[in-house]
Amino acid sequence: MWTIETRLRHMFANPISGVMRLNSAENTLNAGRCLIAAGFKAVEVTLTTPDALNVVKTLVKEAPADVLVGVGTAMSAADARAAIDAGGQFVVSAICETDIVRPCRDAGIVCIPAGMTPTEIVHAWRMGAHVVKIFPAAIIGGPNFVRAVRGPLPEIPLWVSGMIPAKDAQEYLRAGANLVGLTNELFPANLIQAQDWSALTEHMRNVLRIATM
Repeated sequence: MWTIETRLRHMFANPISGVMRLNSAENTLNAGRCLIAAGFKAVEVTLTTPDALNVVKTLVKEAPADVLVGVGTAMSAADARAAIDAGGQFVVSAICETDIVRPCRDAGIVCIPAGMTPTEIVHAWRMGAHVVKIFPAAIIGGPNFVRAVRGPLPEIPLWVSGMIPAKDAQEYLRAGANLVGLTNELFPANLIQAQDWSALTEHMRNVLRIATM
């Protein structure tokens, strides 16, 4: 079992993650398999997904050892515990929900609550977050916001997520983000509806290539 430090180093070395928020468990499971086949090393299943925890359990069993499967949109300590019980290797929230910190730390799991302001970011960090997610990053100022926050808060690892196009991923990293979560661009509705998983994998591979250029 990896330590928190090992997981964090692996995530920072592979900073582009795929975040899934789809309308069915079957589509989410297949899309997760596509993300892994496309080369993503961190895959997040949001709890807004139908039967999300069973999807997580399956992906954790199937994923190679170097792929981390996490759980997103955790809104409480109970959500964090359920994510951990399902095998989640990191837990993410879309809000400054610090109740997820203790269960994650007790279980040796990476904990990533969110903050939209410098005050929320520092609060989450002081409460024990390993990384703080800036959400929704693209809406509240994009890379310029990250750059401005990074100046006075150089020590806090930051994940950015929320309507970020792949072409901007490197700009966020240059601005000081440590991790970038991609969502909508990865999942074209026509490919999901057609259940063309081969084409979806190729599409995701291209998105990842753009995000890492």
